[in-house]
Parts: sequence; structure tokens; C-alpha cells
Amino acid sequence: MSTVDGGVDFVAAPWLYPGPAAPGTGLLTRDGYHRARARAEVGASTRRPAATVDGALRAAGVGGIRDRRLVVAVGSNACPAVVARKLTAGDVDPTVPFLRATVTGMAVGHSAHVSVAGYVAATAFRRQGARTAVFASLLDRDQLACLDATEPNYTRRTVTADECVLEIDGGGRPVSFDVYVSKWGTLAPPGGPPIPLQTQEALFGTLLRDCAAFAALVGRPPHEYRSVMTELAGAADVRAALRRSFATSGWAAHSGFGD
Repeated sequence: MSTVDGGVDFVAAPWLYPGPAAPGTGLLTRDGYHRARARAEVGASTRRPAATVDGALRAAGVGGIRDRRLVVAVGSNACPAVVARKLTAGDVDPTVPFLRATVTGMAVGHSAHVSVAGYVAATAFRRQGARTAVFASLLDRDQLACLDATEPNYTRRTVTADECVLEIDGGGRPVSFDVYVSKWGTLAPPGGPPIPLQTQEALFGTLLRDCAAFAALVGRPPHEYRSVMTELAGAADVRAALRRSFATSGWAAHSGFGD
């Protein structure tokens, strides 16, 4: 068992986004993160119980996976500390399985907006042939509602195996899964492919160097990205202007998930 690092605070340090992902397949509980055996089956249906994960949930004193929904995390929701904080703040039990997986046909980039904490969050987009390592969480109804409420800039979409194939490490190809997709599009230079998920330092450097509208509104050199993020966190009007500028200058690409 490992403790959940409560020091992941994107308000104080937005440049740390998206935070450390889970160390491997396991179970988040109130007292820490418990690693599971590599074999964590989710069968042909997301509703089929899997002995390893289902047993761990019941041992923790909560219901099994039968009524849980599989949600692929593409940003900070892959970080147990972030999920624990969101659920605890919503007065919801934080017991959540995290499954290491690979998804084909989907990639991860950045949303075409700046968050209230000043960082540019992740989003999923369709990319034929792409294979992306991810974590998938199994959430019950209350946990799902709580997480939805923390994602006002995203739409949770159901993705079928005909669109993207999710392979759970240790076995299992679910018939469908959910993923949060940005309402504002995916950051991409006009006419170019989406910018892949990267550190905030690298992303802000790219935007300040290559996106004229971003540079004009921010007015800082690339190496001062931390100061930029801190200032953006306190400037809702500038964040809104940046979101509009991404859309009007061609920097907001479609995700391919029906947006």
C-alpha cells in the first residue's frame, strides 16, 4: 500500500498538472492506494464482475463492480490524489479501482481553454491508429455524478469498441467506456495536428512562441510561464479572451468525438 499524496495542489502550483498517475493497477481507498495483481479482468462487458477487483472492493466494505461505469482518465483524473480530493470534497466515498489499460484510436492533447487554476488541461481526441497508455477508473453512480460536477468544461461521452478499442492490462476488451472531452475543442496550430499532452512548461513555451493571439494577450516571454499561469488564475476576463482567441484564430480543433 502507498499513501495518497495530498500535496498535489494545482491552485498553488498549476505547473504540476496533471500530477502523478497511479503507480499501477490498484484500489484507491480512504487510507491509501493498494496495488493489485496485474491480472485485473474486465470481461466482454463492463458489467461483468472480475474476481480480483470485485473482491478487493468488497473487502474494502463497498459494493462490487457490477453497477460501476468504466471511465478512461486522460488528465488529472488518473492521479489518485486528485480523485480522492474531488470525491472527499463532494462527501462521496473515495474507494475507486484504477486499471492500467491501452486504448487504440484515441490520443490525448490539451483543451483549447485555460482552467481557473491557470493551467491548460488535457482532453481526448480521435486519432486513427494511435495507441495510448491510460488508466481507467470504475466509478459508482455517486462517484460519477461527483466527478461530472467537477468537469464543467467537459462532456462525458460514451465511446464504443467500434470507435476506439480499450484493452485492460491482464485481459478484457470492454464493449464501451466513457471519457471526458473538452467542450472547447483541442489545441492545435491552424491546419496542423493537435498538440500532444506535455508538461505545462513545454506547452506554454509553444503557445507563447507560436500562437500570436496567446502571446499578445499574455505578454510574457516563454521562460516566465509560472508567472503567466499564476496571473491567469486571477484573471477570468483574460482566460475568457484566450478561449475565444483559440476559437477565432483556428487553434481549436475538433476532437472527432461528435463535437
